[in-house]
Amino acid sequence: MKSVYKLLLLAGALTGQLSADTIVLKTGVKYEGKVLSEDATSYLVQIFVTKSIKDERRIPKDQVQEIIQETDAAKDFKNLGPLTPTPNRMASDIYQGRITAAKSFLKKHPKSDEAKEVQEALDILEKEYAVISKGGVKLNGQLITASDIEANAYDVHARMIAEEFSELAAQGQHQPALRKWEVLKNEYPYSTSFIDSLPLAARVMQGYQKILQQELDTLDARLKQRQTVLSSLSENDRRRAEQTISQKQAKYATLIDQEEKELKTRWLTIDPFNEDALEYNRRSAESEHQSITKLDTSRIKMAGPTYRGAWTALANGQLEEASKLIRELKSSFRMSDKYVTPLADQLEEKENKKKAAEEKAAAEKAEQERLAKEAAEKARKEAAEAKKKPKSNKK
Repeated sequence: MKSVYKLLLLAGALTGQLSADTIVLKTGVKYEGKVLSEDATSYLVQIFVTKSIKDERRIPKDQVQEIIQETDAAKDFKNLGPLTPTPNRMASDIYQGRITAAKSFLKKHPKSDEAKEVQEALDILEKEYAVISKGGVKLNGQLITASDIEANAYDVHARMIAEEFSELAAQGQHQPALRKWEVLKNEYPYSTSFIDSLPLAARVMQGYQKILQQELDTLDARLKQRQTVLSSLSENDRRRAEQTISQKQAKYATLIDQEEKELKTRWLTIDPFNEDALEYNRRSAESEHQSITKLDTSRIKMAGPTYRGAWTALANGQLEEASKLIRELKSSFRMSDKYVTPLADQLEEKENKKKAAEEKAAAEKAEQERLAKEAAEKARKEAAEAKKKPKSNKK
């Protein structure tokens, strides 16, 4: 064991800092780290407890089964980071980056132990990228092509918003999560994603109410504490600190004014020292929670099938059916123009083409009838002229 490890140390001296080693004990326990030195009876090992935490330990040699030096391929494999599974809604450029990294690894380490795993990941990445690069998306682990998005745009976009809402809620980001919920509620109230997200929305609002109430309950104490800290500063430092606070308050007031007037959101950005915003969001959470808990979802008709029906009718040239369904999307579902207008534009374009084709066919038919009439008239005249000609005498 000793002579083997001396070779490893020599290799490290020649190539610079050693890569991470795997120290395998006879008990089967494995440590990731580096052997810093050794004496006759033990190794001094720097163990990687986490990526940022390291611990030095002295391990008796008679407890060590083997020391495996990390290969260049293993090191590069770690540096690759996660290739798959890919997260939902991952952007096309990130796919490209992962594909490039995987190909670079395989070119450099084609026969490494890690090559098979990287190749499998590359196959998945390229398969998904073929869909994403053409306008598709990955939702809930499912690839959706651009054509499927087009046919089901209302429901697919609702699913995307609902997924973002769920992710933010899981991270405890209540206010940003409720901004997403606001979009889902206002723009996709007739989607299955809205219905399915109601229980989570109720929980988020309850949790947010408690947080805001706690902020309100402790506001006076926190303001006093801030004032105490300011009072303890020198005059110059206190003046600078008070100026900084005033600037932040002015900037915050401008932001809130924009959110109220332009965004028209019920979920303001929070300053923990602003009582009005804290109370406003608390009341919003309370009233919104009451509203959704009283909602009778059994009476909500889904708009997705109607949208897809209109799209399918247009694709099949069933213009009267498409027109009826588009009117229903406008009147019954109050669907946003960003969904209705493309359908209405397609309908108008197809109706104009149909009208033009009908007018052309009618004109061609009229022309054929005119020519036939002229030919008949010509034949009639020729027959009449033939009768008028004297017959020649036969001998």
